Amino acid sequence: METTLLFKTLVILSAQLAIVLLTCFYCLNGARKAYEKNTSFLGMFFRGSVNMKGQLDLIPYLKVKEEFPKEMTSQDEQGKDFRTKIVNNQDEVYELLKQGYRHTSIEGSNWLGYLVLLNAIAMFGTLFLVSEFDLPPALGFIAFTLTSLSLGPLIGFIMLEMDENDGLTALKIVLVVTLLTGYIGYSDFYSFSENAVFGVILMLSLFCLLLFNLARFFMDISRGTTRAAAIFGAFLFSLFLVYDFNYIKKQEEIYVLNNWETALEMAFILYLDIINLLLDILEAMGNAQ
Repeated sequence: METTLLFKTLVILSAQLAIVLLTCFYCLNGARKAYEKNTSFLGMFFRGSVNMKGQLDLIPYLKVKEEFPKEMTSQDEQGKDFRTKIVNNQDEVYELLKQGYRHTSIEGSNWLGYLVLLNAIAMFGTLFLVSEFDLPPALGFIAFTLTSLSLGPLIGFIMLEMDENDGLTALKIVLVVTLLTGYIGYSDFYSFSENAVFGVILMLSLFCLLLFNLARFFMDISRGTTRAAAIFGAFLFSLFLVYDFNYIKKQEEIYVLNNWETALEMAFILYLDIINLLLDILEAMGNAQ
């Protein structure tokens, strides 16, 4: 019996989201164990705090090297290191701290930057591979899996940077929104994906959101404004989920497209919608300034 395109899509999507969640929870659990044992996890140390609900909130940080001699640097007006000194005792450390120097000798390693780069390469590689039907779908699936493996730890540390308890709440919200939008879109009581005006509005809104996030690299934008943009982004990607689930329903009417290659492409599209929805909810719930 031939399975539907939706079934094939959900098999792939569920597998990839499971990888993201498992690696995310692995990092959250590893961070908690490192805090309890006063050790590092993946090069990071953790302080314990208590949130407004009385729950443990772990705060990641890089630990300053305790052994002497060690290095300290000062920065110019542009924030670039321009002077380095070696200190041999704690008195010298206190004196340089008064002069605006900071520690540069850190225990462990900050690997998150490399993981972000790996995730970006894997994600763009997946985008290319799933769009090329002439290539073996296994290549796209491998790149997709690499994307999920590198994304899970990043989401885990994003949760740790805000409050992992709120992060778990965000995951529950995403689950409910995904199920609701999937039902609305796939029920096809209205052809969202065939409405050209609706599609244009979604794309223009996405373009505006991208411009706003790009502007954040060059401008100081208030927390209230970024929170409002994150709420808008969460609403926008919820609408994209409705649109894309409805698009899958329409694709099923074309028998020749009911294959694993198309399912892989559809799964990746839904995956991006869900991940962006989660990131915007985390941004809206966070307290960073």
